[in-house]
Amino acid sequence: MKKWLIGLVAVFILLYAATWHPLTGQVVYQSTQRVEAALYGFDKGQVDLGDITFSLYRRSAGRDNAPTLLLLHGYTASKELWLRFANQIDERYNIIIPDLAGHGETGFDPQWSYSPSAQATRLQRLLDALNIERATVIGNSMGGLIAANFALQYPQRTAGIVVIDPAGVTAPVASRAEKLFQQGQSPFEIDNWNDFQEFYAMTMAEPPYVPEFVLRSMAERYQQHKAEYIQIAEDFRNLDQLDGRLAEISVPTLIIWGSRDQLLDVSAAAVWYKGIPNAELEIFEGIGHMPMVERPAQTAERVMEFLTSPLE
Repeated sequence: MKKWLIGLVAVFILLYAATWHPLTGQVVYQSTQRVEAALYGFDKGQVDLGDITFSLYRRSAGRDNAPTLLLLHGYTASKELWLRFANQIDERYNIIIPDLAGHGETGFDPQWSYSPSAQATRLQRLLDALNIERATVIGNSMGGLIAANFALQYPQRTAGIVVIDPAGVTAPVASRAEKLFQQGQSPFEIDNWNDFQEFYAMTMAEPPYVPEFVLRSMAERYQQHKAEYIQIAEDFRNLDQLDGRLAEISVPTLIIWGSRDQLLDVSAAAVWYKGIPNAELEIFEGIGHMPMVERPAQTAERVMEFLTSPLE
């Protein structure tokens, strides 16, 4: 009996120890996301464009000529962040959620450009490959900047855009992250667990629960891809910015912002709203940089209102 008890305790100790290995966190996170995607009716696939192969989630409305939503994640993020938001969207919409170039399972190539305009061109090619003529492009942070560039480059392919805490304009008030950038530091450049904890606290005001061992695996991923993220930031932060160009956006636009965003200050919302003709603006009080993660149902409800408005 004592040997059995000692063995059981040893097993528990080994299992607990395993949770602190970065690989364990990665496996648990990826497995959970696969299950969640399947439960929500999303198929995971790849689209080969020759020079790049997009990894993506896709949910079909199951009927011809259904409107399409193209969901774009932010810098250093991945397609998985959209799943709970996308699950709240009416099933009459086709939904496509790609890992952008340089991110997730689409991967990184040092020869690629990561400028917003280059990313927009890749997305136009992705829509061509999927035989989709027009889409509403919904982007968070860097994804919002790419969505705006897509609308500028391909207005005839853009039914509308939803930009959620988007990058791309100079905010009247510098955010906590922007102040670090001005000092030559980047909160996205992670060297250790403490760095990641400080960064993660800046990303959301109301983050969903994530076990610490999974967060530690995310910290490890940031460290592994640090050099890649630096190259991506050089392109997307310095090219194709929108100051002075917002008035050229001619498609229906919804702007959503979290009032407690520490990465991109909420004061930038007014710049977007005043700059884009006939834009709509929604400020969500008490949340941070990723409303679609922090409050997926509320964010999806507001997006649905926009999609079904007479401007669609």
